[in-house]
Amino acid sequence: MRMRLYILFFLSPLFFQLSLFAASLSSNQLQNSLGNTTFPTTLSALREDTSNDDKMWYWLNLARLQQTDGDFNASIQSYEKAYAILDGYENRATISLRNVGSFLGSSFLTQGSEHYHTKGYERSLMHTLNALNYTMLGDFEGAAVEMRRMEMRQEFWLAESEEKIKDAANDKRRAERQGSDVTAIPAGYSMASLLEDPDIRSMANNYQDPFSYALSSIILDISGLSAASGDASAISLKRALALNPEVSKAFVPTSHQPSTLSITVVVLAGQAPAMKIERVRFPIFHAAEYTSLDLPSYTPPSNDLSSVSVSTSTIRHQMPRLLKSNLMAYKTLKDELPSDLAKGVVRATTRAVTAKQMSDHFGPLGGLIASLTMDLGSTYIDKDYRNWELLPNSGYIVKFEAKKGENLDIMLNKTKETITLPTDKKGAVIVVDYLTPNNIRIHHVTY
Repeated sequence: MRMRLYILFFLSPLFFQLSLFAASLSSNQLQNSLGNTTFPTTLSALREDTSNDDKMWYWLNLARLQQTDGDFNASIQSYEKAYAILDGYENRATISLRNVGSFLGSSFLTQGSEHYHTKGYERSLMHTLNALNYTMLGDFEGAAVEMRRMEMRQEFWLAESEEKIKDAANDKRRAERQGSDVTAIPAGYSMASLLEDPDIRSMANNYQDPFSYALSSIILDISGLSAASGDASAISLKRALALNPEVSKAFVPTSHQPSTLSITVVVLAGQAPAMKIERVRFPIFHAAEYTSLDLPSYTPPSNDLSSVSVSTSTIRHQMPRLLKSNLMAYKTLKDELPSDLAKGVVRATTRAVTAKQMSDHFGPLGGLIASLTMDLGSTYIDKDYRNWELLPNSGYIVKFEAKKGENLDIMLNKTKETITLPTDKKGAVIVVDYLTPNNIRIHHVTY
């Protein structure tokens, strides 16, 4: 009886956390059900199962599916639901029930029990993609407002990142006091070599992307708000060019002939890396023992494109890849790894101490039961630690001039999609959603 009471005392936080986690469509199910025939069922299943409607990933994934389905108003509402969750996180008091739950998960159990409120690049891009919703509805002013909200959102991410650096320093000191070295990437960590990639090391930061700023420049220009905002279109373009000089290829010089119209083509392709928890063998207590260290990791991106171009009978333009969500994810992981490593060591040490206490009280069997129960609980909870899995991995933009009434061919790798341009409009914005090779959605708006 005494042994059962001690086990219940030590492990009751685990069972409390387990009761909070129950995913509907798993990450794999979601990403593997985007084909043309399964897409309607996937959208319906995600929309009807609201068991995870308190999580940002749920609303962001739903918003993305609604957007590709052409239900732009519903997508806007879903993005707003995600904003509300993030706003609550940003504005809440320092001490709250949710904070207590997150601290408990961080110190006792696993990273998977922490609440995921998206990373900086995801926070920026949710506003960028929502701006496309407003654009497709012909509300260019609403789209411009979303781009402004994107920049405001980045301000909090910077402040949050600074606090994470301070927390990481505290966790590092705590881990070192417990006899663990957290200065090097653990051997066996699958992301180790990727994080040293020169493309990732050379990135300016982990939250600003040239795709968003290039799109912002175009939207501000079309909306007519640029001049009233101090030539905001030119400012956005300068920021985009500073992040990636390839942006210059997205803006083709125009002649403004009466027989032509302005065309903007946006291609969103594939799905960004999905987050997972990876377990790595790690020494603790001055390498006297080994434990399982949980670290964030990513699956590879899927259904992406390597070549996108547009052409008519007289012109051809190769579209530059300006959004690279995978690199943004890896850059964030690299920047946050010192903090994640230190916190992971503290959690692992806490679990080891708990198992040792159970062993001291009840012998090896008690320690074994505690270890197995915590490992089982951690594995279960980790499955629900999810990011925005349906965020496009790549974004391409080109703005150019074409003759009215011509056929516009869009080449997606070796797949050709053709659109007939209008004859009586000033311009058009065309958005191509490349979900899978057999599920390509195209929407457009004219002005």
